[in-house]
Amino acid sequence: MKRVITFSILIILTLMVGNVYAIDTFDFQFQVSNNKENEDFDLYILLPEKYVIYAINQSNLEINYEGVETLKQYSIPGIDIEKDNIQDEIYEEKGVKYIQILLEKNSKDIYEFSILENYPNMDMKYRIKNSDKDYIMHIDNFKVKDGKCEIEYNYEKDEIKQPDKLVIPPGVIVLMILLAVIVIVGGISYVKQKN
Repeated sequence: MKRVITFSILIILTLMVGNVYAIDTFDFQFQVSNNKENEDFDLYILLPEKYVIYAINQSNLEINYEGVETLKQYSIPGIDIEKDNIQDEIYEEKGVKYIQILLEKNSKDIYEFSILENYPNMDMKYRIKNSDKDYIMHIDNFKVKDGKCEIEYNYEKDEIKQPDKLVIPPGVIVLMILLAVIVIVGGISYVKQKN
C-alpha cells in the first residue's frame, strides 16, 4: 500500500513540475572549403521569425514572440543556442525578418545547427561576413538525408552546394557482382583444365 501511495505521489509531482517533450531534429552541417588565405569571418544562421514562432508553438510554451529578446530571455526547445551568440541586428529580405545567430565550428571544422524535423520549410539562410564580404546563402532547395543536411561553401568562389556523393545504381552493383562471379568461375575452370 505504501508503495502505491509513494508511486502516485511521484507521478503527481512529475506532472506538476512540467511536461517533457520529445523533440525530433535534423542537423545542418556547414563546411567551408577553399579559404586559401585563411581569412577570418563570422558565419551566421538566419532563422526566420516564422520558425521561432513555430518552435514556441510546438513546445506548447506560453510565450509571446517579441523579436530577438524572446530568444535571449527564454530557452525554447528546438532552438539550442548560446544566448551570447544571438545578434541584436535583424536581417530583412523581401519583407521577411530573420534573427541572426553566430555559429562556432566544432573540432572537425564543421558548423552545426539543429532544426525541428517537422518544420515544413527550408527558409533558413546562412550569412558569411567579414571586412571584405557579406554574402547571403539560400538553402531552400537542399535535401536532408539520414538526419543531416550537409552544406559546402566555396569561400573563393562564393558557391554553396551539397557535397558530391558517389551513388552507384543498383543495376551497376548487380552487373559488378555478376562479372566477379564470371571471372571467378572462369579462373577455376582455367586452373582445372591446366591440371
